[in-house]
Amino acid sequence: MKLRAESLVHGGDTIGRLEDGRVVFLRGAAPGDLVEAEVVADDGRYLRARTVRVLEAGPARVVAPCEFVQVCGGCPVQQVGYSEQLKAKEALTADALERIGGFVRASYELKAIVPSPKQFNYRRRARMHRAGRGKWGFAQAGTARVEPIARCLLFEPLVQQLADLLEDLPGVSDVAILAGEGRGALDLHGDTTKKQAQKLADHPLIKGITLGGVSIGDPIIADGKLPNGARLRLRPDTFAQANRSMVPLLQAEVQRLLQGAENLLELFCGSGTLTLPLLGARAVTAVESAGLSLALLRKSADEAGLAVKLVAGDAAKVARSLDGSFDAALLDPPRTGAAEAVKALAARKITRIVYVSCDAPTLARDGKLLAQQGYKLLEVAPLDLFPQTAHFEVVALFALP
Repeated sequence: MKLRAESLVHGGDTIGRLEDGRVVFLRGAAPGDLVEAEVVADDGRYLRARTVRVLEAGPARVVAPCEFVQVCGGCPVQQVGYSEQLKAKEALTADALERIGGFVRASYELKAIVPSPKQFNYRRRARMHRAGRGKWGFAQAGTARVEPIARCLLFEPLVQQLADLLEDLPGVSDVAILAGEGRGALDLHGDTTKKQAQKLADHPLIKGITLGGVSIGDPIIADGKLPNGARLRLRPDTFAQANRSMVPLLQAEVQRLLQGAENLLELFCGSGTLTLPLLGARAVTAVESAGLSLALLRKSADEAGLAVKLVAGDAAKVARSLDGSFDAALLDPPRTGAAEAVKALAARKITRIVYVSCDAPTLARDGKLLAQQGYKLLEVAPLDLFPQTAHFEVVALFALP
């Protein structure tokens, strides 16, 4: 069937419409394209289709440089010009906030989306899955099939070099790669031996490996010093922001919104990407359930002589049980959001809450909970940490009147 692609939607598809009015979620098209499409799923109310052939290119279409773009699924908007990607992500932020959260566009300040300094070669970390003997790749969207990918254009050069070292690795099912400066670290999953891992760890590009929680070599990657002297520490088996060129911009936005706060409660602090720049100017209590991440944060803070109170545990439970008062809160939860933690913060009547989200619909859902408790959404700032993909970050400021 022929379809005219309209705007980009959440997930990286474009919208098309049949003559009977039904919506088609179209993969592989750019806004304005006229395409020949093949239906891959029919839900009754809507269809899902993939682009088979571009009959007429729209003004937003560019040539996707990746040879695997049709089979990988990781870059569903690579055929869309970057300026159009940014415009769409900014619009999707406002759409989710109004459609799901009930926040009328004119009721808050929506900042212009912050573009990434790098549109390709920006990922410092990746997880690759076995795709056959000596081959590694990524799972196709919506399937369990792993497509062999020899080269990813989103990888930093060092990540690609580390991926090229993987080869067969008997017994290993998937590998997490983390790049530092000149060397990197790996996290191996599967049924392999320490001896096999040690052989890989002996390569000069590899600083260390984690295998079932056991360290071989030194798998800790320490970044350069922040203005307050702290250095972020990461491991391949803990969370790390993928686009390090965007991290200073994300940190700056959070710092701006928390300016003047004297006693901060941070939930989901991880190993300190957002925590560390805030230390020294205020009292910070940081909460995290992952012990490895907390240990890295403690080391980073202590090395720089910066005070921080660390609390291990579930974010919502800790937020409900902590003694004392806070004049601001910061949370950066996983993609699934943090409904219970948000309710706990609202119950404390913390006057200012900064919410960092990697999923605008989830932010809208949790923001609605805050609004129901009297909070007002004041500012929203989208940041494109993931060019060529459907993902982006959003920083939102909520406050009690």
